[in-house]
Amino acid sequence: MFKQRCPHCGVKLGRFLYSDACPHCHEVLEYNNQARLTSARETKIRPRSWLVRAFFGIMRVVES
Repeated sequence: MFKQRCPHCGVKLGRFLYSDACPHCHEVLEYNNQARLTSARETKIRPRSWLVRAFFGIMRVVES
């Protein structure tokens, strides 16, 4: 998934291993972008209805 060297210029990435672009040639590292886009955290969350938001708002007031 994450390569040790840049495929464009061959520079060792070192601490920039997880970056989106190479620090030397500034080319986009495609394999890093693909892994980031498919992560579970970036899934779209449906907006809650007003009734659910009101319920949890009341719950926060009661608990505090």
